Amino acid sequence: MLAMLSVALFMTFLFSASRSFAATTHDVYIGGVTSGAPLAPGGVVWFNGYSPGTIRITAGDTVTWHLVGGVHTVTSADTFSNGSFVYDSSPLFTPAGALADMGPGKLLAPGSVYELDTSSLAPGTYHYFCKIHPGMTGTLVVVAGVSTVTVQATAGWGDSVYAVQAFAPENMTVVQGTIVQWRLANPTEPHTITGPAPGGGIAWDSSPNLPPGPPPVLFVPDTTFNHTFSSAGTFTYLCKVHAYQVDRSWVGMVGTVIVEPAVVDTSSTLLTVSYAALAVAVVALLVGIAALVRKRKP
Repeated sequence: MLAMLSVALFMTFLFSASRSFAATTHDVYIGGVTSGAPLAPGGVVWFNGYSPGTIRITAGDTVTWHLVGGVHTVTSADTFSNGSFVYDSSPLFTPAGALADMGPGKLLAPGSVYELDTSSLAPGTYHYFCKIHPGMTGTLVVVAGVSTVTVQATAGWGDSVYAVQAFAPENMTVVQGTIVQWRLANPTEPHTITGPAPGGGIAWDSSPNLPPGPPPVLFVPDTTFNHTFSSAGTFTYLCKVHAYQVDRSWVGMVGTVIVEPAVVDTSSTLLTVSYAALAVAVVALLVGIAALVRKRKP
């Protein structure tokens, strides 16, 4: 009986320990298309890019690219000695073939995904691109061990003719301790990244000296703003210039960050339970051996 208990507890230790060291999956979104207002009738804007453009992960994590719209590839800029790419979502597609080589199964179709297990990648910086759009690039930073993650987002985009007053992605999910960096993509349109405090007031703000409402004529925003989400929960943020309240809710240029508890906290709990189970298993095994030895004595 004690032997069976020992085996059961030891298996519990192995299962819990394996879960505590589970890798993390990171999501990247490829391309996209916008139509309708504020564009002219029949107007379409294609987004040829990766969002976020740069991700920082731990070796062994999985990166999942989701194709939102258009036709694209995820192709490493680095190659092996034989000329093949270190990783490639579309190895059957060759840029030299161009449109003639865009047959079924050769490119990522809208709605499809491409997963990369980074277990075989050494720590370092890996650049990747789209074979169809060479100017469409992304960066994958692989580090060893636990590290702080920076996630990038966009605050407004456009040019001197049109402006999209929105955050991209509008809603994101990150792990506790993540640094979110917002980039202002349209230098002609000012925005703020402002986090309202639950009890009123402002918890964090990219432009604390700017009052709500239309900005002064000479207001020039910073190009980037960073904020570290050190607590788990759901956080709403907004642009003071392009958001307003309706029945205590913010509408307009508003975004949401969902912060999940850090993996390290779960790992610590699982490891504590695991080692406790192992200790009990060892004690039970020793007691069983001692009882067996006493039984065999004349």
